[in-house]
Amino acid sequence: MVEGKIEGVFFEMKVLTGNLNEKIRYWAREEEDGTIVLEYLTLKDTSTGMEAERISREDFGKRFQVDEEEKEPEKTPKEMKVHKLVRQGEIHLEKEEFHSAQYEFGNAIKVDKKNVKANFGLGKSYIGTGDTEKAKEVFANLGQNEELYKKENKHTFNEMGILLRKQEFYEQALMHYRRAIEIDPKDPVLFFNLGRAFFHSGDKVESIRSLEQAISLKPDFTHAQDFMEHVRRSI
Repeated sequence: MVEGKIEGVFFEMKVLTGNLNEKIRYWAREEEDGTIVLEYLTLKDTSTGMEAERISREDFGKRFQVDEEEKEPEKTPKEMKVHKLVRQGEIHLEKEEFHSAQYEFGNAIKVDKKNVKANFGLGKSYIGTGDTEKAKEVFANLGQNEELYKKENKHTFNEMGILLRKQEFYEQALMHYRRAIEIDPKDPVLFFNLGRAFFHSGDKVESIRSLEQAISLKPDFTHAQDFMEHVRRSI
């Protein structure tokens, strides 16, 4: 349960149509009766005053976590425009308004074709409308984008790999995790997810090798240990 009076930026991980995972961020403030009011954020992560939802303190504690992301440096006018379009696209994704999300993300890409969040959001919105071929094309292009694999985008490239696997885009998921591991070869979670992708693609031998690597990097990695036992039992 969240301690103290609640006010600030919080987030929840929400599952949308098509098993899409989206990190939803709000300004949260607690009223005198204990009700938590969730409000949409401005570009500078302050409240817009536009209410999104009201929930009890108990439900808030179950759903939300404090957002401790590092504050980004001041943006240029171009960056501010892209950020605004991407945020509008993310709000449409949250509401499962996938066509509107495509429109906003598409406009963001017209301004900055390499923007990671815009391209990732566009891919997710195509999955939401069932257009898997366009989604594959977007994710393939994003996988070649060096910006994706920068430290500040680690949350996004982790989420992208999971999304590719859940959508059964196994070939792309494998390529994606290999690329991510080139950037961060000491991350056991990447090897764990690579092992899962190998398993679901039918290559159980490589799955075990990847899981063993994950465990060698983190000996107490129980999820990897349990999944490796599952793979071995299935052989």
